[in-house]
Amino acid sequence: MNRLAGIILMLITFSGCTKSFELPDTKTDNAVLVVEGNIQTGGMVENIFTISRVKALFEFDDIPEENAKVEIKQQNGAGWLLKHKGRGIYSATIDLPTTVPLALQITTADGRIYESAYQKSIITPQIDSVTWKQEPTGDVRLFVHTKDPSNNTRNYKWTFNETWERRAWFQGLYEFKNGNIIPRAPDDQIYTCWNNAEAPTFIIANTNDLADDVISYQPLSLIKRPSEKLYIRYSVLVQQIGLSQEAYDYWEILRKNTELTGTLFDPQPSRMPTNITCINDTTREAIGFVSVGNITEKRIFIMNSEVNLWPSRNEAASCDAFEFGKFQAERFLSQNPIYLPAYFITAGGGFGVALRQCVDCRLTGGVNIKPDFW
Repeated sequence: MNRLAGIILMLITFSGCTKSFELPDTKTDNAVLVVEGNIQTGGMVENIFTISRVKALFEFDDIPEENAKVEIKQQNGAGWLLKHKGRGIYSATIDLPTTVPLALQITTADGRIYESAYQKSIITPQIDSVTWKQEPTGDVRLFVHTKDPSNNTRNYKWTFNETWERRAWFQGLYEFKNGNIIPRAPDDQIYTCWNNAEAPTFIIANTNDLADDVISYQPLSLIKRPSEKLYIRYSVLVQQIGLSQEAYDYWEILRKNTELTGTLFDPQPSRMPTNITCINDTTREAIGFVSVGNITEKRIFIMNSEVNLWPSRNEAASCDAFEFGKFQAERFLSQNPIYLPAYFITAGGGFGVALRQCVDCRLTGGVNIKPDFW
């Protein structure tokens, strides 16, 4: 089940002291619609929404909403249809206006129409900077800084995506093919890989109590030493969106609820607000909050050499190699397919061979295709 829906339903299940969000009948044909995504304005950008249905209350598997008609609508005006990409994901790359109210409309296969509230686009300011510092423990903490000189934004939400470079223990310049060890093609390198991870959660903050709309040193994440993320080179792309007060309240309630330990002595989860309603069947419920606005981004890189006393590889997972003459190496590889040529022995010829995971970086995570921004 998608992360957002899972969090919300778990919180709903354990609510007690406050009035809980009463789900409709838990039969599959009366399921709750879950909507994730925002209407993004500000140029030709891809608008992506994930739409699913929740099964019975105590079952935590969702059902992708297939064959729906999903549109972004302009109040008293045009609409833009999103294409179904499969597994309940709908998207389109479009240039949406920023001066008129917009809403998301979903017509499900059973004929019910769900619609978010019409909202004008919030103009999100640029991110000033993303910075980091190494703490006395050796860990690295990331921060975001932003401001709105017009003092209009006030409410902010951030997510981020991490990418890091990692390498196999050996640089395998040779491959074993049809019983022979031969040079590996230059475009078939398996030594360097790149891993990618989305932020496990979201971060929100506001400046409502400040005279100026300025946020400095807002913590984003912590990279604990000796994470492989900083073995070679690390990058983080931070995304920022300005929120309406109603949207901020939604994310603030979700943030507080997810911080609870779940014991009887904690404050109990509150009802989750939503701005999505079923306009032709009031018995149907929806989960989610669709905002309208542009998203601003900032990317930074951190090199291993910039961080004090950070290892460049996992020494505890060192790899051993066996050395043979060429003929013996080829015979060994033909009998042991879990090994690959690891290196060429310059003194006297022959090859070192090692376990595949020591030579092919893809086997321990990541892909061997360099990102465009790298």
